[in-house]
Amino acid sequence: MNFKFFMEVLFPRRCLRCRNTLTNGVVCDQCLVAVTIHDSLFCGKCKARLPSARKICHNDFPYILGAAGSYGDKTIQTLIHHLKFRGIRDAAEPLAEIIVRYLSKLEIDLTHYYIVPIPLSQKRRRERGFNQSERIGAIVAKQLAIPIETTCLIRARHTAAQSTTKSASERRKNVNNCFAVINNSLHGKNIILVDDVTTSGATLLEAARTLKQAGVQKIIAVTAAMT
Repeated sequence: MNFKFFMEVLFPRRCLRCRNTLTNGVVCDQCLVAVTIHDSLFCGKCKARLPSARKICHNDFPYILGAAGSYGDKTIQTLIHHLKFRGIRDAAEPLAEIIVRYLSKLEIDLTHYYIVPIPLSQKRRRERGFNQSERIGAIVAKQLAIPIETTCLIRARHTAAQSTTKSASERRKNVNNCFAVINNSLHGKNIILVDDVTTSGATLLEAARTLKQAGVQKIIAVTAAMT
């Protein structure tokens, strides 16, 4: 009996959500299929449903929101928690799959878009060991054959985790001027800005403003979930 088989017998892999035994991955097919996927885009400001990739209410807002699901969904919530706070890197794969299912459902032409993950500060990346948004974005980019750009948008200063703030105004203040664009490779391009979850939208808004100032055209901010 080899060591790997011995460990699998003693400590079988289990679904993070329902705890059923798995042969691979971190969540079972039943839990993943049961996730409710949204069927529209949303206004980034007021969260109104949009029938297409076109603004109909807050035309001056810098991005359209694409939220694949709700943070109230226990499977999504569990995956995000284990990815960000327990270091389970493989949780990025089902979250990316949820986003791919969502974007495919919308049937948006993403031919001329680039994926840009929300960057972490160097300090936060060292602490976590990886950027969860970049891991999600890379999988989405591969599955949808969309180019990904991870070096243009940077986190110019370290900020407190948004989860530690108490109000929307604190979240906005926390990320104010925290991003920078360090080259012009995205000038004139359309962007899919990728993050794991959006709550107040402060992080996405600050990143989108920074990208717009650098000459980016259309921005769809896509997350696995919104609260």
